[in-house]
Amino acid sequence: FFQHLRMGISNCEKAGKKLPLLLQLTPSFTVSDAIESAGFHKFQLILWAIHSLSWLASAMEIMLLAVLSPSLQCEWQLSPVQPGLCSTFLFLGWMLSAPIWGRICDVRGRRQGLMIASFVGFAFGVLSALAPSFYLFLAARFAFGFAIGGQAQSLTITAEFLPPTYRARWLTFGKSFWAVGAAVTVGLANVVLQDLGWRWLVAISALPLALLGVCCWWLPESVRFDVARGKDIEARATLERIAKFNGRSLPDGELISETEEPSRGMLDLLKPAHRRTSIQLWIMWAMCAFLYYGLSVYTTLLLQSSDDSSHEEVAPCHMLTTEKYLSIIITTMSEVPGCIILAFVMDCIGRKPTLAVGFAIFSVCIAVMAFSLPSYIIITALFIGRSALGCAWQAAYIYSSEVYPTPLRAQGLGVSSSWGRVGAMITPITTQMLATLNLSLPAIVFAVGGVLALVLSVMLPIETSPKKTKKITEH
Repeated sequence: FFQHLRMGISNCEKAGKKLPLLLQLTPSFTVSDAIESAGFHKFQLILWAIHSLSWLASAMEIMLLAVLSPSLQCEWQLSPVQPGLCSTFLFLGWMLSAPIWGRICDVRGRRQGLMIASFVGFAFGVLSALAPSFYLFLAARFAFGFAIGGQAQSLTITAEFLPPTYRARWLTFGKSFWAVGAAVTVGLANVVLQDLGWRWLVAISALPLALLGVCCWWLPESVRFDVARGKDIEARATLERIAKFNGRSLPDGELISETEEPSRGMLDLLKPAHRRTSIQLWIMWAMCAFLYYGLSVYTTLLLQSSDDSSHEEVAPCHMLTTEKYLSIIITTMSEVPGCIILAFVMDCIGRKPTLAVGFAIFSVCIAVMAFSLPSYIIITALFIGRSALGCAWQAAYIYSSEVYPTPLRAQGLGVSSSWGRVGAMITPITTQMLATLNLSLPAIVFAVGGVLALVLSVMLPIETSPKKTKKITEH
């Protein structure tokens, strides 16, 4: 009763309505008020650094499979399609685990789920390096994919501690570390593969996950999670810690919770209020992953081909040269300037237009690659297209973390991520099979997929940008 009374008082105060004197003597504040009061200072910067590390660690493991294919193909005498199974099994584990991790983090907490996922991922990353056969390697990558499905929750906990005016920009800056991690993997491959072999490269690439697990000990539990679970004392203690760390103070009064229904699981995402948004997001996530990881594999295939200007064949068991590795690094790092531009544009034009523009630019650039053109034009198209697609996927991450209420937020992001793995699973084999027929075919398929994602982004029913939402509310 008193919780609902305080909530009513808070709503009246926000609406500017005058309250009786007795009620005016009972000040209160919500988690959102406390986060705004604490501001964006030292705590948020450290939290953002840990969040960025999670992107870097995940990218190193995903990009690893794109550069390992020639080595695995040569060592175990694999067919041109078999190396693609490594990515398929990893994404299969990721797809199966993402909703599970989302549910774990909605029930047990964001911090605990992220910590466990990091250490388990590190363990199976090292075991992958010790695999004596191709099929045991596939099993280890599946288990690793199952563990890494919890990494998306770093976005959830970070978003819940950032003030709304800073959220999109700094989450976008963090996403740029995905490109950094991918570039680091390619650079390591150029050095380690020749001198030490692929097993050392796999083991070294797992180290950032161990570091992430250690850093999670410093993280507090999400305040919004604690409040949603009725742990008001723990939530207030965390808010006081953050405010003190930032040299600020909390608002006067008692902490109250925003009124939200507790989540009953994944089926809540298909309630009438969320059904259309959820279904469209799931398809968009599948397309994002299909296009993004497909482009990564396609880039390697293009540079691995025996003739840069030919779209006829890919040389089997053909190791990349230093020049080719450099080209991959350049196209991969295109996401960094893209993320910086996105950070300043997304709040101005909104999430939905950002998604639409990103997919439109990608579709045009990938269509260019369907033609036999000079290598410098292909590299330029790859640079711009990958940057645009990275921006679109980052906007999808942010949109998914904002569009659901707190009890459903981790679950919603987890299920969306799981659908993304569905698209990622079929990417390696599809790309490899199409490329064996003609290198132009994957580009045509990706261009059609980009147009489909463009249409879905325009049709999303809700705009989550704080500025756009504020204007709608005021109207």
